[in-house]
Amino acid sequence: MNAAAYILMVFGILLAKGLGFFRDIIFARTFGATELTDIYFNIFTVVNLVFTGIGTAMQTLVIKHMNRGENALDKKAFAARFIRRTTLILAAVTAALYALAGPLTKLLVPGVSPENYGLALRVTCVMLPSLIFVVVAYIISGILQNNRVFFITSIMSLPFNVILIAALFFPKIDILTLSVITTVGWFLHIVVQLPSFYRLGYRLFLGAGRGKLSSGGNVEVFLVFVSNMMFQFCFLLDKVAVSGTEGAATTVNYASNLFVTIASVFVVAMSSVVFPSISQNYEEGKTDYVRRLVQYIITTMLAIFVPFILTVTCYGENVIGLVYERGEFTHALTVQTAALFAIYTLGVLGYMAQELFNKVLYLDFKYGYTVAGTVAVVILKWAVNTLTVPVWGVKAAAVSTTVLFTLYAVNVAIGMRKVIGPFLDRAELVRIGKILASGALALVTFFVTKALMPGLTAGRIKFILPLCVCGAVYIGAMAALGMVRELVSKPETNENGGKSK
Repeated sequence: MNAAAYILMVFGILLAKGLGFFRDIIFARTFGATELTDIYFNIFTVVNLVFTGIGTAMQTLVIKHMNRGENALDKKAFAARFIRRTTLILAAVTAALYALAGPLTKLLVPGVSPENYGLALRVTCVMLPSLIFVVVAYIISGILQNNRVFFITSIMSLPFNVILIAALFFPKIDILTLSVITTVGWFLHIVVQLPSFYRLGYRLFLGAGRGKLSSGGNVEVFLVFVSNMMFQFCFLLDKVAVSGTEGAATTVNYASNLFVTIASVFVVAMSSVVFPSISQNYEEGKTDYVRRLVQYIITTMLAIFVPFILTVTCYGENVIGLVYERGEFTHALTVQTAALFAIYTLGVLGYMAQELFNKVLYLDFKYGYTVAGTVAVVILKWAVNTLTVPVWGVKAAAVSTTVLFTLYAVNVAIGMRKVIGPFLDRAELVRIGKILASGALALVTFFVTKALMPGLTAGRIKFILPLCVCGAVYIGAMAALGMVRELVSKPETNENGGKSK
């Protein structure tokens, strides 16, 4: 794995996501949490989660198939044909969605009041073209990543966030105008990548006469799409389930978006950097190296997410208050959002499974695990929300989401073992134990500082001091146990490794 490329990707995503955080802060200050914001976020979710889920699926497939068979001999022709065919299909789907805009709006915002239904319908129609923009942007990013162009793909959302933030500073900006600007922002994801794309000799539609996806390629596209929709549909179902309570869908959006924003900085960067390498090594039969690389990924991600989970669990309310609590975003909203944020964060294993480890299963066409797992989770999610949310409220939706995400991660781990062999061997379990022990010491430090300095741990700004103390303990423990040395090393390439079954 190229550590420098990973760090560059993390830096780029942090830059783009940092603007995303700021965008949400300005949005919260401007609009608070009302039925109008619920309309915007429920419909925006289709673009931000569902459409990007489709885009991520297509990004994965274009990388996978560019390195296979005759496509590897003329990648430019394959890429142009892939984009052309996808765009035609997306245009037809978008037209069909316009025909169904009324029922679609009622599905996405079931609790909308009669006086605001017209606005909700217009917002839906304004955002539908984003389907084409989002998916094509992700396909282009996949082509660039396969050519080891990482930084520009990591910051492709920068123009999107910039124009939305600028719009939010205009006086008396309304939800419909903001929706128009949001759609323009999605188009800019394509524009910002085109110079690099064309500089490499690729074209959007020209030279598309050769190259093929594979036999049964259309079916594979559908299978990858379904497999990449678990998180997206679960968050959408949570927002729909609580939409009858004013402002509840907005707090779910803030909490889930904050979780995905932070987690994606590290997971998406890792996926972008390692998947082309995993794909190429697997095709060359170097399964032993792929297995060691997967172990390194697990160790690295766990070392990052253990302190993340502890921070959100122990200081979540402080973080939400610091980020969002101003203007129309009250302390009551802070408390509710922080609780949801902490619950969703515990489902990080499921997020890693979907964004990282699903792709290992795709290499061996193990779609049964990913598709069946996703369908089962979504059906259970809908059923559990129907039974529990009316009784226990919005937190019940978040808890069931986290539990189902974790079960999905177990399902993917079983499937991965059949593709690359026993990756959770004794050495890997020892590394995991050392990371968890370091986290336990940091947690003990939190309770000690809370008992000795309760004023610091409760402050909106002052909590940063005890947080840094806990962080220092975690890093010190990791160093003492030899894990820092493990993390800065990388798996050695097995040039003679064969594919083990």
